[in-house]
Amino acid sequence: MTSFSKDTHEFVRLLTDHQELLRSYILSQMPNVPDVRDVLQEVNVVLCEKMGDFKLGTNFGAWACTVAYYTILDHRKKMKRSGFLIFNEELCLSLAADSGEKVPAALESKRRALKLCMGKMSPANRKLIEARYESHRGGMDKVVEETGRSRGSLRVTLSRLRASLRNCIRSTIAMEGGTP
Repeated sequence: MTSFSKDTHEFVRLLTDHQELLRSYILSQMPNVPDVRDVLQEVNVVLCEKMGDFKLGTNFGAWACTVAYYTILDHRKKMKRSGFLIFNEELCLSLAADSGEKVPAALESKRRALKLCMGKMSPANRKLIEARYESHRGGMDKVVEETGRSRGSLRVTLSRLRASLRNCIRSTIAMEGGTP
């Protein structure tokens, strides 16, 4: 069994926590959605290779998006050499500049708001939401089994809880002065 250092564990946690941010950033830069998955995988490989360059306590999202930016540029060069139509370089730089700051900041704002809103929920409702979305717990069938409630009843409850969370997140972000 391989033993990882505390720093490696923290890096892996940060990398995992930022997958949505990275995917959103890459998606904002690329016209060909099927390539997003491949580029995200390549970004993850590069980030792991450059793990030693990252200083814990600094902004992982910004660092990871910078790595993603250069990986996207490499991908575009490969696509261009293969004869695929690529946006002109000026448009690509404009997309990168526009989304480079907004995507990470918006996702981080939503993440903070979600955490705050989850904290406002009753323990029973919070546990229900967490059980539904924890992949290792087995999904909806497992929640039905654990709660003894019908699938229909759970769907209605979860739908109401998600709507409540969505509203809470929007109002929290609006109070912070952001755009939900």
